[in-house]
Amino acid sequence: MARTTHDRTLDHRGTELDTTVTLDGALSAPASTASGATVHTALVDLNADISSAWNGGIAFVLGGGVAAITTGIKGDIEMPFAGVITAARLFADQSGSIVIDIWKDTYTNYPPTVADTITAAAKPTLASAIKSQDSTLTGWTTSFAAGDTLRINVDSATTVTRVTLALRVRRT
Repeated sequence: MARTTHDRTLDHRGTELDTTVTLDGALSAPASTASGATVHTALVDLNADISSAWNGGIAFVLGGGVAAITTGIKGDIEMPFAGVITAARLFADQSGSIVIDIWKDTYTNYPPTVADTITAAAKPTLASAIKSQDSTLTGWTTSFAAGDTLRINVDSATTVTRVTLALRVRRT
């Protein structure tokens, strides 16, 4: 049974202050960062029959849509199952540029550091664009174990104020 809800909070000018998205199988909880930005993550079930190989997505939203995204660590995602990343996509609120690195480590070795990068030289990148996709993932370490942590780090960014990093995954 699929369930989708979307709640938005707007200020008196209609500016979006907070959004909570719940999709079937989702892990979605707004959390504030040190910079005051709100971060949302969601685990999205794209296949109703999970008895076979489960395909889904992990979405990580960076920025609040008001100020330009800054560099640095933006948050962590704990992987609740073992799987393989099959594609990475970026969606921005406006044309701009961003380079994102993804670091992975085990629960025992938490926190992930730049030495734990999984993206090699093929980091998710927008270059004066509003969207990008990579299904080749050249050089990536695509597999992950249940309990691994993915850490999202912005290496550089210009103009964009909200970017969604969407990772397509296959449960193994």
